[in-house]
Amino acid sequence: MRLLLLSPDFPSAVHPSACIFVQTQALELQRLGLQIEVHAPLPLVLPGMGRLKPAWRSYAQIPAQYEVEGTRVYRPRYLAVPGENLWGWPHLLKAPTLPGDVAKYDLVHAHFAHPEGTLGLWLKRRWRKPLVVTLHGDDANTYPYQNPRYMRYFRQVLAQADLVLAVSEAIRQRTQALTQRPVLTHRVGLRLSPLQARPDKSTLRDQLGLPQDRFVLLFVGMLWKYKGVSELAQALHLLDDESLMAVFIGDGPLRETLVSTSRTSVVVLGQQPNSLVRTYMAAADAFILPSYREGLPTVVVEAGAAGLPVIASQYGGTPELINQQTGFPLEQVSPEAIIKALNELRKNPQEARARAERLQAHVYEHYDAAKNARTLLRFYQQLLSKEPVS
Repeated sequence: MRLLLLSPDFPSAVHPSACIFVQTQALELQRLGLQIEVHAPLPLVLPGMGRLKPAWRSYAQIPAQYEVEGTRVYRPRYLAVPGENLWGWPHLLKAPTLPGDVAKYDLVHAHFAHPEGTLGLWLKRRWRKPLVVTLHGDDANTYPYQNPRYMRYFRQVLAQADLVLAVSEAIRQRTQALTQRPVLTHRVGLRLSPLQARPDKSTLRDQLGLPQDRFVLLFVGMLWKYKGVSELAQALHLLDDESLMAVFIGDGPLRETLVSTSRTSVVVLGQQPNSLVRTYMAAADAFILPSYREGLPTVVVEAGAAGLPVIASQYGGTPELINQQTGFPLEQVSPEAIIKALNELRKNPQEARARAERLQAHVYEHYDAAKNARTLLRFYQQLLSKEPVS
């Protein structure tokens, strides 16, 4: 079976964590014998533009095509314009980059409803190939409500795709209520290794240069306002705790605001390879994600797989992972709520460990990428044989 994956981004040496879940799924499907090709276009960076913005400079450094463990990844350039996402136009700009020989594929799978789902519809109509669309969060919860054009594209994709999947039950329920068509919950998951004892934290901290006598709180994600980064920074300032160190892994416009303004130590590492992120998770004492909106946060799944106690807000699919049994849910996204949850976690380390163990067991049961890929392959086979997908 030959599969074309459409994605808005994909990991590279420049952006190692970009849409890492798409890569995870692609590699697991490839292990099952599928031939996978990924189409993930990039904005065109004209000569001289790279000197104006770091983001443009990084785009220019990504090759037009490369391979990841045998999966061919195509990154054609398209003429991006300001406001393309706000106005709902990116599919018009990306369309000329679509492969012209889709007839060689058996099936098209688009990640995110728009623009990739809309592009997938064009390929479905032209080449009469089955189309699968996976909804991840903002493409179902936020963008359709920004303007009527986005809502029209969203409804078109969901009405005409052969199969619609959602990465969380919350997204499935919301989408199904809006469109009145069946939507299946299907989580991508992680490439999970067999459960084993956590590596020695002291040794890892020596390797990473982390102090042995500090409680290390880890945040991983884009440093944007909606991730609750400002509220977390305020909480760290108010705590004024010399026994606490907060480590931020990620990049974004709020990076320059993350400095130590009290005795609480703050370290900002920028984007890091996923393998190094896992090492920091193994070396940390707790993980936090005080986000205002999420689909199904892969980083919380990763923290759960690592056996970390997790503090997280209750938006999108996060409550499917974090509740009073499996973690420390935030009552709201505020410095006061963050301080309360962190104090509760630190005052009762045995309970924190018990909740982390329950979260880890939940992740291993429901978020195994290899097992979930086998389910997805069955969906593909049912589509191609024109059987009902169940």
